[in-house]
Amino acid sequence: MASENNQIERSNERSKNDIYDAEVEKLVEWLHIMPHLPNVTDREWLKNCYIGRKYRIERTKETLDGYFCCRAVMNEFFGVRDPLGDDVQTAMRKTWFGFSSKLTEEGYQVLVAKNITDEDVTGRYLDKWVKYFYMSMDLNFKRVSVNGVIIIYDMSVTNKNELLTQATPSFLRNSLKCSSFFPYKLIQVHFINVPAYAATIFNIIKTLVPKKIQTRIFMHQDATDVIKHISNECIPSDFGGNDKSIKELGEYNKASVIAERDIFLNGLFSLKADMDKKPTDTESNEQSNLFGYDGNFKKLNID
Repeated sequence: MASENNQIERSNERSKNDIYDAEVEKLVEWLHIMPHLPNVTDREWLKNCYIGRKYRIERTKETLDGYFCCRAVMNEFFGVRDPLGDDVQTAMRKTWFGFSSKLTEEGYQVLVAKNITDEDVTGRYLDKWVKYFYMSMDLNFKRVSVNGVIIIYDMSVTNKNELLTQATPSFLRNSLKCSSFFPYKLIQVHFINVPAYAATIFNIIKTLVPKKIQTRIFMHQDATDVIKHISNECIPSDFGGNDKSIKELGEYNKASVIAERDIFLNGLFSLKADMDKKPTDTESNEQSNLFGYDGNFKKLNID
């Protein structure tokens, strides 16, 4: 009986992989004929995109279109992505981004973030923060196939001046738009150790996202409250979980991003849409309508 069950499981796995291969081939061909999009042949990454978009091929196409157009339009977040550049190095010095060692039973991965220091830096630090955030997300998403992402952001260390002067409605709107073009589902966001002055920021965020996203945003006075929402195995030891500490997860991610420098400068994660070649007739593609010819976003649709 056990042998028969193993054979059935192997057969099901082969069938699933065959389906993935067929759908990924459709994406490769579609990217090839779209005049403004880069030719991507990384089939494993495209498979992860397909899974992240809930196995819907048209939704995956819309997301890929938005993903590459976003990188062409939002230069402050997706300009030269050099892990050794001053901007990214500054973000690495000030912030830990890390990913849970295991996935939840539902196939979700937990992203943890925490500022290391509240030092002042020259220029717009939050732009640097977002750039490093998306570099981290890109690399992790290439390595791991996930059904969704849960974010834990520990705000025990924050720079009040940066937050209040740089987290403007325009900045929040643009950074949220970028997240809507990433091929994953946002499951939950947990803010812990939130300073009182940050309430204004959260009120702005709530006006910029649909109601269904608002219900996925939580603020906690007690950091260990996240255990009520997330598997203990996926929570950093800092918050009473069984995973590695935020520092360990953050340092591992930092080293990983630096080690993959070439993919950000010359590989997959340097690719962008050519907005001058973007077709004017985009009525058949919902996601394409999010971008005008002048590179402006038209509407926000976060799933």
